[in-house]
Amino acid sequence: AIDRAKAKIKLSRRLNYLSVKYGFTYNRVFIRNQRTRWGSCSHKNNISLNVKLIRLPDELIDYVILHELVHTRFKNHSKQFWNELDKILLNAKAIDAQLKQYTLELL
Repeated sequence: AIDRAKAKIKLSRRLNYLSVKYGFTYNRVFIRNQRTRWGSCSHKNNISLNVKLIRLPDELIDYVILHELVHTRFKNHSKQFWNELDKILLNAKAIDAQLKQYTLELL
């Protein structure tokens, strides 16, 4: 079982840290038990993170958070989006491939 309170604290703190470090702004954060997504970013720049992220390695947690933060600037997965993410992570597509190995964690 996941301790939702601890997960919310850890994920919220990490989101805040990474947003400040890389100069992103977001509106609100929601920690949810989602079935199909690790995270999302709304048009109002509200970020939702899956509580199950807490089960992933820290590198993948950071990847999901940064992925959603980049969506505050680019609302799609365009070349510009991936270029922006690559400026931060250098190997975003490789990390994305690693994340796909954990898809069953969502079930």
